[in-house]
Amino acid sequence: MTAQTMQARQTREVVAVYDTRREADQAKKAIQDSGLMARQVYVDDHVSPSVQVYAQGTTVGGQAGFFMGAFLAGALGVIATIIISFQMTGTYPHSNLSRFIVIGCAIAGGIFGSLVGKGLRASQPITEKTKGDPDLARQFRLVVEGNNEELRQARQALNQPPTS
Repeated sequence: MTAQTMQARQTREVVAVYDTRREADQAKKAIQDSGLMARQVYVDDHVSPSVQVYAQGTTVGGQAGFFMGAFLAGALGVIATIIISFQMTGTYPHSNLSRFIVIGCAIAGGIFGSLVGKGLRASQPITEKTKGDPDLARQFRLVVEGNNEELRQARQALNQPPTS
């Protein structure tokens, strides 16, 4: 009964929020130095829901696919026109038709690559999409797991006023 009562009183609480991982790690060390065990204190790399929604609208899947597809298909178009023209005429014709084939292949490859890139990006979990955006404003939450006395001890180690 006593073990169950102690287990029920364990809570998880965010005791501080920092803008950089370094600040959060320093605060975590200060709390651990005050006597709490390492498994009771951890840093949560939190991204707010509004930022997550923004990240979904600004992913680069389609753009990256467009450029990759245009480059690869353009290169393939150049190789194809060289091979075909050499087999037919023995030289590479610098004609409008050969330029049109290369540019047409690049445009078609860009469109195809864009669609594939968007599809690949859409199939990833939201957490992966969010991780892929380096411009997201992250918050590093310092979380302490323990009873009321341990939470008070953690706040005191961070020089925070006690809560009532």
